[in-house]
Amino acid sequence: MLRNTVGKSKTSIEQLMAKSQIVRYKRTKSQGGLSPLTQRVVTQLSVLSAARKRPKLLKLSKEDLVKHQTIERSWKLYQQQKTTRQLAQLKQQYLAMEEAMETLKSVSPELYEEANISEEGKQFPLDIKITTDAPPNKIWHYNFKK
Repeated sequence: MLRNTVGKSKTSIEQLMAKSQIVRYKRTKSQGGLSPLTQRVVTQLSVLSAARKRPKLLKLSKEDLVKHQTIERSWKLYQQQKTTRQLAQLKQQYLAMEEAMETLKSVSPELYEEANISEEGKQFPLDIKITTDAPPNKIWHYNFKK
């Protein structure tokens, strides 16, 4: 296309380039008469900088700032202690399970092997009922069939 336009004027080449580069973009609200190209650049820059936006800093007096920082440090300490307690409890549960498995292995190796069989593909039973706070309207399903 451009090879045939070597002898033509610069304006005709620009017209051909404009015709050959028709690109459709998502419509955006007009921002006071900006050209579409400028508007596209503004949109792209705002998308790139969206991840870096931070909330405005609070303008506090020195006394309020000290209170705020104290509360934040206390909250972080509380969260850290809570996490430490949870990890300690999980570790204790795991050690108790491990001890129970070792006891089972020493008491009955057959039951130990049976307890450790892989259950791949086994799904949770759908007919199981979860406990609720209120009793059901119908206490028992006498005609239940699987």
